Amino acid sequence: MQIPWDGPPVRILEHQAHAPGHAALLIEERGVLVAGDMLSDVLIPMLDLSDTADPIEDYLAALHLLESVAGVVDVVIPGHGSVGKTDQVHTWIDQDRAYVHALRDARDPSDPRVGPSAQEGWEWVSDVHTRQHERLAERRARGGTPG
Repeated sequence: MQIPWDGPPVRILEHQAHAPGHAALLIEERGVLVAGDMLSDVLIPMLDLSDTADPIEDYLAALHLLESVAGVVDVVIPGHGSVGKTDQVHTWIDQDRAYVHALRDARDPSDPRVGPSAQEGWEWVSDVHTRQHERLAERRARGGTPG
């Protein structure tokens, strides 16, 4: 789907990762990916843990979608954090995937955005991680999927 306007074509990459109907925008001819609340150097993946059947798989599917267009991206603009260049798109996708896999596997992530290595002013991200970890553990205890 594309956004109707007089500027360059903007492709909507809808997914269910961060929230129902979340989307990224791809301005392919300019090499720009507006990632919304994904692919950040300071913010971890924040899963939709409300009534979603499998937020882990939803997030991994969204990362796969973003990875499928990464080859045409020169600049990534996350909703939070720094603007990234081509090499950071792949780095942030890999970092987000590793974080989500750690959540899925009930492991502590080795992620610079969580814990004492978090950038100044972003220390609260560790609390977000703790809440996500606890909510997923509760889902497992109820016999649901971790995601």
